[in-house]
Amino acid sequence: MAQGRDPLSYRALFDLIESTARTLRRLGLRRDDRVAVVLPTGPEMAAAVAAIAAGAVCVPLNPRIATGDWHQYFRQLRIKALLTMPDSQDARQAAGALDLQTIDLHPLTDGGAGAFELAGPGEAAEAAASAFPELDDDAFVLPTSGTVSWPKTVPLTHRNLCHSAANTMAALALSDTDRLLSVLPLHHAHGLIAGLMSSLAAGASVVGMRQFEAGGFFAHLSEFEPTWYTAVPTIHQAVVSESGRHPHILQDHSLRLIRSASASLPKQVIADLERLFAVPVIETYGMTEAASQIASNPLPPGTRKPGSVGVAAGPKIAIVDSAGRPVTAGEQGEIALRGPNLTRGYEDQADTDGAFADGWFRTGDLGYMDGDGYVFIVDRLKDMILCGGFNVYPRNVEEAVYQHPSVEEVTVIGIPDDYRGQAPKAFIKLKEGADVFTFDELKEFLKDKLGKHEMISEMDI
Repeated sequence: MAQGRDPLSYRALFDLIESTARTLRRLGLRRDDRVAVVLPTGPEMAAAVAAIAAGAVCVPLNPRIATGDWHQYFRQLRIKALLTMPDSQDARQAAGALDLQTIDLHPLTDGGAGAFELAGPGEAAEAAASAFPELDDDAFVLPTSGTVSWPKTVPLTHRNLCHSAANTMAALALSDTDRLLSVLPLHHAHGLIAGLMSSLAAGASVVGMRQFEAGGFFAHLSEFEPTWYTAVPTIHQAVVSESGRHPHILQDHSLRLIRSASASLPKQVIADLERLFAVPVIETYGMTEAASQIASNPLPPGTRKPGSVGVAAGPKIAIVDSAGRPVTAGEQGEIALRGPNLTRGYEDQADTDGAFADGWFRTGDLGYMDGDGYVFIVDRLKDMILCGGFNVYPRNVEEAVYQHPSVEEVTVIGIPDDYRGQAPKAFIKLKEGADVFTFDELKEFLKDKLGKHEMISEMDI
């Protein structure tokens, strides 16, 4: 579904998938060839990633990749063809320079939302009959969004996707009566798998926003009556900030749950969302390497614990020490995973940190598990700040700064410090119309919320 368009039925989507596979064969592309999909967010992107993954290996990419980086992405990801629109000049030029085949997507305005046809040069031979992929065939190849200087390459099979979609369906009790308001770009695992693919697996409907905008979110909420949405903290914060302009929609909305992933959602934002919408906010934990979902807080009447990303919701989770040995409940260690939703490993990358070993994947996240099996993430191991001999976790500092009534967003990093070695620095975005405060005023606000070793040394607003 999309604004101004008729819905696309599952029958029409299936026909579109089959015709796309035939077109790919006619253009000389095989099932194991990788097709980069570079399209704007919206219903055509949603339909295209589903169709390409069924006929080849889909590699959805951010259309806003820097001009000079397209060549490296195409080479590293071993792209055979590019699927895009005629106005995507940077990606097309890079594809041409590398002698990659380019396929044009043309939306069909008289079809359902997302309907399209493909055109491109290729072999003129009759298209072979389409065969559905095997479970262990690659469906997607995704660059990570981690903290390394260049993304790692993560292949995900249809088996990985099926398990992850089933895990999300179970955690959220999704069914064919649900309707997702898709607010995220589809070149990341969160929106692509936890949102779109889990909805398709449930036989649910999907409403595609072409670009998230807070006012547009409420317009879609009123027009399409979705039952849930999943988003990153920045979007949730924007929804809270915009909510005061739409009291009539808040009084009579259709949501039954709100899901959050990709980063820690501040406790104040959780409280604000639940107060405004009177539905549970389900904080979860996911990674590209796990085909998105790892853990999830349960729906009511299950217990949602503040500060926790919930219990294992698919893969097995262990907390281990530096030698890979399990630690006791409540003790901090690295979060490790195993299960059928996990990638087989990174491509073309030396696994220097031993991330994949003995069937386990070590995530690089520091956390602990309580006696009830609820997982709490402390921080990324590599983001930890060594401050005067103490370990300082940016997430703890960010949670304290978020409590200031003028703060909308904050990011804390470690910077060099002559006395302490490293010290925290806060980058702050203020709420619209909020009062500006000084550095000394912020330190005064934080003095009872942080230890001396955690106190920020600088701030930028």
